[in-house]
Amino acid sequence: MRKKTVYFKKYMAIAVLFLAGACSKIQSEKSTTTFKPISRMSGSAPASYGYGDTILNINYESGTLNSGINGLTPTNATAADAAYIVSSGATGNYAIAHKVTYGDSTYYSDGNWRSEAASNGVPVSCYLPGEERRYEFSVLLKDWTAWNTGDPINETNIFQLKMSGGEAVPLQIRTQRNAMRVVYGNMDNTKTVVDILSDIRPSVNQWIQFRVDVKWATTATGSMKIYMKLPGQTDFTLANERNNAVTFTGDVGSGNVGYVKWGVYVVPPNLTRIVYHDDLRIINLNYPPTSNGLIWGNSVPDANPAYLDGPYTKAGTVSLPASYNNTSNIYQHPYIKYQDPQNIVYVNSTSPAPNPADNVVGTPWSDFSRSTLAASGMSGSTPGPSGRYLLGGWANASSASTPTAIDLTEYYEFRLEPKSGYYFNFSDIKFTVLRGSTTHPNQFVLRSSVDNYASNISAPVSISGTTTPTLISFNAAALTNINTAVTFRLYAYGATATSGNLLVGLNDFQVNGQVLQLP
Repeated sequence: MRKKTVYFKKYMAIAVLFLAGACSKIQSEKSTTTFKPISRMSGSAPASYGYGDTILNINYESGTLNSGINGLTPTNATAADAAYIVSSGATGNYAIAHKVTYGDSTYYSDGNWRSEAASNGVPVSCYLPGEERRYEFSVLLKDWTAWNTGDPINETNIFQLKMSGGEAVPLQIRTQRNAMRVVYGNMDNTKTVVDILSDIRPSVNQWIQFRVDVKWATTATGSMKIYMKLPGQTDFTLANERNNAVTFTGDVGSGNVGYVKWGVYVVPPNLTRIVYHDDLRIINLNYPPTSNGLIWGNSVPDANPAYLDGPYTKAGTVSLPASYNNTSNIYQHPYIKYQDPQNIVYVNSTSPAPNPADNVVGTPWSDFSRSTLAASGMSGSTPGPSGRYLLGGWANASSASTPTAIDLTEYYEFRLEPKSGYYFNFSDIKFTVLRGSTTHPNQFVLRSSVDNYASNISAPVSISGTTTPTLISFNAAALTNINTAVTFRLYAYGATATSGNLLVGLNDFQVNGQVLQLP
């Protein structure tokens, strides 16, 4: 199962009071800088962000110290060259350089030898418990002075995931001696230190790329994964990870939020440090809500594409409404495979001639058992009647007192397939049905290809109406963790008519559940 978004309900009541001004309470180590407010609730990504969306992109291609982003702080040091633009960048034309010279007071800011940029003035960059984020950046250690035995061992921070209010810093990426290390901050203000690169000297004056995936949590459910791509490497490799940990070290109730800093913080005595940064991105890793919802639906406004006469292009009628409705007619989930166009022919058509290979191309799709049933209600080339998926030819009873038993060759069929990397958890499947008369089929069961149609999905459903469409529902909650195509078949039986063309119509259907990303 994939990770589920962590929601902290205890924060919701106090969020209204505190989060409106949360970023304004951020304080750097010894500064009194104030920042812009944040207006998000704890534990949820903004509605406009989907999984993988970029929340903040700082690439410096504007050629300015704030990368053209209002509220971004380039540095609080006063030296003219504490922060400056360099060319070229890691991937583009520009990057930012931060410089600190130990002993020169113009490079002293926020209580230390420091020149750092900060995103705390950009509300969307601030993080809260329950959010999952990816932080990417490229760094170049410019003319980095090598450490020799006997030299001071002061560490230099080049990237921080900070916490407001002076709380423990969740993550720092540092250099010390000739190594690169990560430092995890703990709630009790202790630290966990791990070296991730034993010798930085071969990488000096070259771009190193980082990727940090974080699940922010105030309980031991959080995680951090640090990936690196060194010069000459073609892909990221996992450098270190921390799981089942408290990663959000502040208190939302006190107004604490997290933010990002990058540059130079702390320099060994009598040294000058310069570091370049580029391509800083914050990416949303929160998945869509995991509550059950509509996966696929069709109100069959024009009978049904399974027996339209001639070519049929479904692409023109696909939409993504907020919820299923009879105006939109079709609901198509974004994580279900779909190939268009879909060319389907009516089995009894002569122009074009029926071709089994044309019946269904693409998914999801609907069809029926063409060898035993036939579409009914056609008038010339116009499907009908009244937008009903109407089929005739259901089996007659041997006698009026002996209702027909289920016939596995007579069915409506619906096929869904998740996109690669996703899986289904079904909850229920609903149909609106109508039979031709009181002697036509009135019993319905649903089966699936998961067990090769061997067993019913929940109990059979019976209806009595003949002129009013009736909603029937099947509990499909037992069908979970399905990451391949699945076909459902709706069987109708229980007829007492011994002759005639027996009819069953389907006015609409809805498939509910979840389409989730594989872990």
